[in-house]
Amino acid sequence: MEAIQASGRAKTIGVSNFLKKDLEAILKTAKVVPAINQIEYHPYLQHGDLLPYHNEKGIATSAYGPLTAVLKATPGPLDETYAALARKYGVTPGEIALRWVIDQGIVVLTTSTKEDRLRAYQKVGKFKLTPKEVETISEIGKKKNFRGFWLNKFAADDWS
Repeated sequence: MEAIQASGRAKTIGVSNFLKKDLEAILKTAKVVPAINQIEYHPYLQHGDLLPYHNEKGIATSAYGPLTAVLKATPGPLDETYAALARKYGVTPGEIALRWVIDQGIVVLTTSTKEDRLRAYQKVGKFKLTPKEVETISEIGKKKNFRGFWLNKFAADDWS
């Protein structure tokens, strides 16, 4: 990948699903630090010290599966918090979930087969959670471990 970048055929190099140990391994020999690491990220899978490590190394974080706590992991400890914040801001719990990721400075990715749902997500840019609300969601999220993707690659109790 470094040769491709050096040739001008790629502007940056990114990785996906790298844990801290994976990044540490490649950074031992890499000349180029990955620009971004795309990971499953939501309140029920916060990856411990991976995000601070990204920040330390200048690696952006991109979150896929940000709606997992709302769409795949219910019932859960965040259900009422999401509902209360959705009422407060006049949005859906899904929009609260997306805003939580964005308010942490993380690039958020989501997909949907429902065009109206994608249109509704435009509201995400019209409000911000308070730092206390972001912290509350983070703390409550740590009460449950749930991985929505790559189940065959990680142990059920793996929080990283």
